[in-house]
Amino acid sequence: MPLHLSRSPLAAAVMCLAASASLAACGDASAPGELPADDAEELAAEGAQALSAPLDIDTQRSLILTKATDPLVMSRLPLQRVLDQLILRAGTGAQQTALDLYRRWWDFYNLSSTAQFPDAVHCDDQTGSDGFRTLNGFRIACPRREGRLATSDPFDPDSPDFMEPLAVVNRLDLAPQDGAHCGEYRIVYGKKSAGQADRNLIIFEAQLQNPHPECGVAACLPVAELWARLPTLDAAQRAEELERFFTVGLVEAGFGPVLHPDNFADAVHGPAGRRGTGQIRTNQFMGNPGAPDQVQAGQDWQLHDFKLAKTVGPSGEPRLYIKPVPVKENPFAELFGTNFDPDDPRGASFMDDFIESVDKLTTLSPDINDIQLKGSTQDLYNAGESIVRSDNDYALQLDPPFNFPPNIELRDRIQAELVRLGRDTLFSPVDVAARATTQSCAGCHQLSDGASLGNGVTWPRKEPEKPVDEQEFRFVHVREDGELSQALTHSFLPHRDGILKAFLAAHADGNTCSPATAAAASAAHGDEPVPTLGGVTTH
Repeated sequence: MPLHLSRSPLAAAVMCLAASASLAACGDASAPGELPADDAEELAAEGAQALSAPLDIDTQRSLILTKATDPLVMSRLPLQRVLDQLILRAGTGAQQTALDLYRRWWDFYNLSSTAQFPDAVHCDDQTGSDGFRTLNGFRIACPRREGRLATSDPFDPDSPDFMEPLAVVNRLDLAPQDGAHCGEYRIVYGKKSAGQADRNLIIFEAQLQNPHPECGVAACLPVAELWARLPTLDAAQRAEELERFFTVGLVEAGFGPVLHPDNFADAVHGPAGRRGTGQIRTNQFMGNPGAPDQVQAGQDWQLHDFKLAKTVGPSGEPRLYIKPVPVKENPFAELFGTNFDPDDPRGASFMDDFIESVDKLTTLSPDINDIQLKGSTQDLYNAGESIVRSDNDYALQLDPPFNFPPNIELRDRIQAELVRLGRDTLFSPVDVAARATTQSCAGCHQLSDGASLGNGVTWPRKEPEKPVDEQEFRFVHVREDGELSQALTHSFLPHRDGILKAFLAAHADGNTCSPATAAAASAAHGDEPVPTLGGVTTH
């Protein structure tokens, strides 16, 4: 039976996002929306019923389901359906197809002079003063072999380029404490060929809008209940519930579909103001031969971020497209070293900003899930790509081996901040930089594997220590066969499990509205970002 709020259905109260930044047409009844603030007291008064079903939270089904545990769920969410859904909700279905959207996306990795779609976005559209291709003003590898996917068919199960659903993921833990949104909900896809030098993974990471932000995070209860109940259902019921959640939404509770373009956009303007959204991430290694004129050339494993946006086609028709954006939580590595352009003012401002991160990075908690990067998450410093390569290890940039010069100024400023915090006997500046690396994509996926982080803390390994050529989970946490890394099963998922259980226990009375709590959570942090329920975006 579908989950619902303990009050009467709220579908009629869902309002359309009305600002021009929204990718959805205002007539789309399934667009994310918000309940008028006047209804907050009514909701608070009516929400008083306990959970309607006993909970049996199972990490493998309440937090992540894979092709190994739930192939039927995966069969309901093929990539073509996801892209069709996004096109439909964007209102561009008469002008484009899922295949067109996909191929234009990957044409980004081709040079504009050799592109399949001259009017698409390409990796050489932006060039720095030194002649190198850039994104956000930082060098990127261009072109890359992934550009050949601009002529591939990801929907054909017989094709080596078929993108197969691997997992769906519950990230309620990423919901902010004031309930501005209800966390992220993800679908992972992997390239069928999956050869050691021909791998490509995609993650759709939708940030689900809270339809009742005036009620705070308590309004996210129907979503938490849904995931908590999944282990009590049979395979067909789980598939039905998750299909509905991703493609239709929990309409009776006011939630629109997870798969809505606004949930992946740069920003959306609505009754509650401007909000950020989720993203689409890629994890790429297709044996790129590199280009000799590019600094970043080589066979590098790379991770990228993308957003959904709208553009206008050559005939004036609206068109949805997937555009590259800087990789969040990933400061450009050379900012930590001595090779960054001295004429670029971001070098000096980054130092000031990073010092503000030292407190959060050097948490005294032994739980690696409590490590956070604060100031340096500003978009100004984020790289255009996260490369799994030693020169993207921030600790090695700060204090490199083999007598290369260290960044003495940044190192001394970190040391001074550690002294001020009274933590200089527990952490070194190199430990701080190593902890920052864990928050980057490359760090979480490979560079930080087994790394010492100071104060007796070690970043978890994805699997028991093996020679590099025997590492089955090298660079990934969800393998193409649906198996999960040890770091995920032993560190990240248990942490999320505790957050889900604590959330359900805190709202066991069924109250889905707590405006006072929401206001207090926002007020407590002023202009600072409101902390999540306990999750970190990079893992």
